[in-house]
Amino acid sequence: MRPSPIDLRTSVAYDVLALEAAGGYEAVLLSPVAPLGVSSVLAPGSQDRILSTIRGSEVVSDATNVLALECATRLRRIPTAHVRLCTVHQLLRMQPTGDGAGHTKHFRLLMLAEAGAGLPEDGFEVDAVVAQLRVYRRLLESAAHAHGLAWERPVAVVRFDDALPAIGPRVRTALERAFADVEIREEPLASGYYRGLRVGYGVHDRAGELREIVDLGVFDWVAQLTSNRRHRYVASAIGLQLMPLLLSER
Repeated sequence: MRPSPIDLRTSVAYDVLALEAAGGYEAVLLSPVAPLGVSSVLAPGSQDRILSTIRGSEVVSDATNVLALECATRLRRIPTAHVRLCTVHQLLRMQPTGDGAGHTKHFRLLMLAEAGAGLPEDGFEVDAVVAQLRVYRRLLESAAHAHGLAWERPVAVVRFDDALPAIGPRVRTALERAFADVEIREEPLASGYYRGLRVGYGVHDRAGELREIVDLGVFDWVAQLTSNRRHRYVASAIGLQLMPLLLSER
């Protein structure tokens, strides 16, 4: 219930930069509440970290799930559509925040979501990963110019497992072609939240510490919601409050 550590004018300024960077995505303004269980039923999350209401709803704790509902609704109407959505949202999670710098129980994210029919050789997922990381790169560059953020040596960490065994090398190859200055690392995926692929994107701060502020993954939620195994879903987010808190020169 405490105010955010970020000044409101600063937050609004970053909202503008974020939405401008995501110009190729339809911007949706989400409700502050979602259907009860959207996080714990659709995704493998605990209801204990979610603030539930007495009216069959919950405060949005992960807009990835809510955007999946919206993507599925649109694909039910037009199964061949390619849906690209973005939103800026203040999320609330009830579990302890831990010792991570800049982390609070309510926080602001730019979130991107892309859904549509699968393509050969994981083509839908690979293209979506590159497109979404381009958005975050534009945002970081814009923030460096407009607000004096200091960052260097970007890193992408590609994590994958046996659910999608070929996607890791394909994503790595695509990222190497798209981002010549980005260091690409590979790690095993050790989370049941994602389906086969998770990509982290970060930059080094002035002290040389890597700040992984972008989280991107592949999910099977839209396929479940539409009862269509061909439907793919790739979603990601960047911590908007982490950018000024961790990377500001001032």
